[in-house]
Amino acid sequence: MTLVKRDKWGISHIEADSAAAAFEAQGWVAADDRIWQMEWDRRRALGRWSEVVGIAGAREDAFFRRLGIATIARNDWNQLGTEAKEMTRSYAIGVNRWLDTHLDSLPSEFDYHPEAPEPWEPWHCVVVYKVRHVFMGTLDRKLWRGHLLSKAGVDITRSFLGDPNADTSMLPPQSNEALNLLARSNEVLSHNKVAIDALSSIDGGSNSWALEGSRTATGLPLLAGDPHRTIEFPNVYHQLHMKCPEFDAIGMGFPGVPGFPHFGHNSNVAWCITHGMADDTDVFIESDDLDAIEWCPETLDIRDSDSVEVWCGSTERGPIVFGNPSDGIALGLMWTGISNVDTTFEVLAPMLKAKSCEELESTMKPWVIPVNNLLSADVEGNISFKVRGRVVERSIANRWTPVAGTSDASWSQDNEVVFDRLQSWRNPARGFLVTANNRISDQGPYISLDFAGPSRHDRIVELLSELFDATVDDMTKIHRDVKSLVAPTLIKIFVENAGHCRHSLSSEAIALLSDWDCEVTESSTAATIYNVVRRRWAETVGTHLGVMAPELGAPGWPSAQQASRMLFESATEVLVSGEVHQIKGLETSKKLVDAISSVIDGSLTELEDRCGPLMSEWNWGRVHRMASAHPLARQWQPARSLHPPMDGCPGDGDTVRCGAMTPETGERAAAASVARYVYDLGDWDNSGWVVPHGVSGVRGSGNDLGQRDAWLAGELLPMLYSEQAINKNTSEVFTI
Repeated sequence: MTLVKRDKWGISHIEADSAAAAFEAQGWVAADDRIWQMEWDRRRALGRWSEVVGIAGAREDAFFRRLGIATIARNDWNQLGTEAKEMTRSYAIGVNRWLDTHLDSLPSEFDYHPEAPEPWEPWHCVVVYKVRHVFMGTLDRKLWRGHLLSKAGVDITRSFLGDPNADTSMLPPQSNEALNLLARSNEVLSHNKVAIDALSSIDGGSNSWALEGSRTATGLPLLAGDPHRTIEFPNVYHQLHMKCPEFDAIGMGFPGVPGFPHFGHNSNVAWCITHGMADDTDVFIESDDLDAIEWCPETLDIRDSDSVEVWCGSTERGPIVFGNPSDGIALGLMWTGISNVDTTFEVLAPMLKAKSCEELESTMKPWVIPVNNLLSADVEGNISFKVRGRVVERSIANRWTPVAGTSDASWSQDNEVVFDRLQSWRNPARGFLVTANNRISDQGPYISLDFAGPSRHDRIVELLSELFDATVDDMTKIHRDVKSLVAPTLIKIFVENAGHCRHSLSSEAIALLSDWDCEVTESSTAATIYNVVRRRWAETVGTHLGVMAPELGAPGWPSAQQASRMLFESATEVLVSGEVHQIKGLETSKKLVDAISSVIDGSLTELEDRCGPLMSEWNWGRVHRMASAHPLARQWQPARSLHPPMDGCPGDGDTVRCGAMTPETGERAAAASVARYVYDLGDWDNSGWVVPHGVSGVRGSGNDLGQRDAWLAGELLPMLYSEQAINKNTSEVFTI
């Protein structure tokens, strides 16, 4: 029998007599807390979500059927070693033991399902992990840049990438044939209407930092950070603690997946990650020999509708995801998660037993997806950084846009970068390490074109540089920081080009922006004006380029939300870099003044309509609200009561406390910290963590929203580790 203690926040602490029993208990607890979320991810991966939500899920199902990740995941599982297979078997046993005794008391989401969940199979762990990462890479960005290149030309496209002179950012010459192919690929996207909401998640941001003992109060490291993803309910991460003779580990895992792949610690070492932003996907424009493809039909059974036939096929470069033989052109795809055997699960058990940073990193050689910036710290006082994951070297042309489907564009496993070549650092002289999705180095293997800007990284460096006796409280203050390092430059440009404003409040607004401290707090009026002006500027750039989100994203791909997000980033870059004069209609200083003045006037008029005539009432928390959509409620209208409440929150996409937005959805917080954590290696019980809602995904359970207030306040809850600390805060004890 395995003992489980739930603490006052509903987080389970497992005491098992073997690793197998611990993983079985993890499966049981995950099902108890998150069985609906596990079912949702599994059905999406298998291309069977439309059996629940009807036609709203059909396009998503078609994509995953054509991608074939279910078959690939099963094959990957079959090639795992004994330890990884046994881990997933134990996990599946736990899930099924829970199902055997709870089919009559399933969460309320299943009131809207036509059938109860099927038994969990070990390979399902692999497929739900894949479905959580397939859209974290460069698919959307390449499709968007392909559209931009065909509409606006090479110079504009290059100017949207930061440093146009960097060797890794050189755009190869585009022939007329290539541009014609890109234009035709846009037609394919328009003719193959991909689900917009369902395939539109905002992922990829994170912060993490490590301080060595010379800068902390205990003399041992602190490791902290927060991943940024779409805020959804249930939350993507699941808090848990497992103790057995082989390991004593606590962390956050994915429901349906054993272990703690991204965030956790055992008694000797702590680990965390940020998204490495790697170029992990290529898109191929297939126009020759489509008839030679072995097309196989698959049938989607759609709730309350006729079934739909989906044609699936592949070339040597990868599966066809858009287009059919009759179109004369199609788009194929290759992703690191399907390009060769995925051995990521070989890592999950060994990492729980690592005794040092060096040992932890050595276990990462089989890691494939996603590419991460791994930070770790150990009780010997080491702090360490290592890039982990599958990096594939290809032609420079492949870095930018979809490319022609030719034999020389195919991937080769011979071009995979060996683990030892991936960047790493340990115990730096300055005493800390920071990652925030920024470009980590111009040395070593090529990783990507598409890194985040340096603002979050640089702000964390500023704050850490002032600390020499740091505590968990100091780390928590960094989590809460809302100082924007991007705002001063943009405000200067906006103010200098506001000479033709006509709105009655323009002088007051410009004065407010000029005096603003660039703290994106909930009470700030300047933060509201700044962000609305910035969003409307992005829309103006999109209009001039002819790539506004509705034209680009609906009904094609990328989604309107993703397209507007990329436009938002690029519109900022082109303004700051001074390349804005390359855009037709903004070629002269006078035209730029006219455009920015119009943007400011329009922003003030909009805010009057939204918030009333008193500028003092235009506070940021009023318009910047966290919307945590429930996936079932979003696509199945009768389940709309499952949505959690909305609340105002501080920050924006450039601040450490993330509250990222997209023009498509206005000032709503589309992505934010889906967890925050601090590991104190001087006293594990002094560590802390929090998630946006709670450990449970069961609405009304009491633990579904139990951490929400702390998350909104920027506070952490205790990460209980020792038996004494757990016993002091135990609210329930049971055996499995």
